Amino acid sequence: MSLTMELLYHYFVGPPQPDRWPEELQSNPAAGHGMYSFEQGFRLGLLLAVESLGPDLLGP
Repeated sequence: MSLTMELLYHYFVGPPQPDRWPEELQSNPAAGHGMYSFEQGFRLGLLLAVESLGPDLLGP
């Protein structure tokens, strides 16, 4: 993995935080961390899409 990707991963994903996982995944750390990581990545992607396409979507 490149240094840039590793730094971005640790910045956005960080270490596992069980208190942020859904209750049903508390006993499964891999699934809990994966679900949290996916949710944050999806949210970031949507925010980037809105920022980049926003003016075009709100046009005349």
